[in-house]
Amino acid sequence: MVIYPVILPVAEYEHHLPSREKAILLSRVARQALDLSAQKTGVTLGELCKGENDAPLPCNGHYWSVSHKPRYVAAVVTQDPVGIDIEEVTPRSESIFAYVASDEEWQLGGGKTWDVFFRYWTAKEAVLKAVGIGLGGLKKCRVVSTSPVSDRGDIVLSYERVTFLVEQLCYDNHVASVLKNSATVQWIIPETPPAGKAASPWYSRTPASTQSPSLTHGQSYTPSEH
Repeated sequence: MVIYPVILPVAEYEHHLPSREKAILLSRVARQALDLSAQKTGVTLGELCKGENDAPLPCNGHYWSVSHKPRYVAAVVTQDPVGIDIEEVTPRSESIFAYVASDEEWQLGGGKTWDVFFRYWTAKEAVLKAVGIGLGGLKKCRVVSTSPVSDRGDIVLSYERVTFLVEQLCYDNHVASVLKNSATVQWIIPETPPAGKAASPWYSRTPASTQSPSLTHGQSYTPSEH
C-alpha cells in the first residue's frame, strides 16, 4: 500500500490576518491538502466528522489526519488508521524535554537537541492521533529506535505494547511525521523551499514524489487539526 502525505504552504499574507480569519484559512488549506491526498489515493472525501476525544472518524471507509502551522499544513488520507504532524524547528524552554521523552529515549536519538526534540514530538503526535488519544498519552508513547540521521528518517515507537513505524521529512526548517507501518510513503510537497531556505542537513533527502499542486480556496468544510 502507498500513502500520500501532502504538505502545502500557507500564503504569506495569511500570516498577518486576525486569529479567527487565520484559523479559517488554515483549515481551508488543510482541506485542500486532504483532497489532494485523497485524489492520489483514488477516493473521494465527503463530510468530515469527529468522534470521541475529537478524533477524526473514517470518511467513505478511509482515515484522515491533518496538521497546520503558520507556514505549512500537512494532511493524509489512507485506508488504515493514520496520524500526521508538522512542526517548525524553533527552540523552546528546555524544561519541555522531560515532558516529551525519557533520558533513555534522548540517548537513542543522540542527545537533547532541538532537531531530535521535534523528530520525537511529531512522531509521537502522529502515533497518538492514529490511536485516537491526545497528548495525555505522550509519555506512554516511547521511542524504541531511530534511523541514522543520514537515512530516511524512520522512527520506531511503542504504545500500549503495540509497535508503530513513522516516516519523517525535514523541509524548510520544519519536521513532518506520518504513521506508515508497512506502507510505502510518497510525499507530495512543493518542489523547492522558498528562496533562501534549505532542507535541514540532519537528514535531507529527495522524497519519492514531489510536485507543486495548483489548488484554490473555497472547499465547503474546514477541518481542524487532527
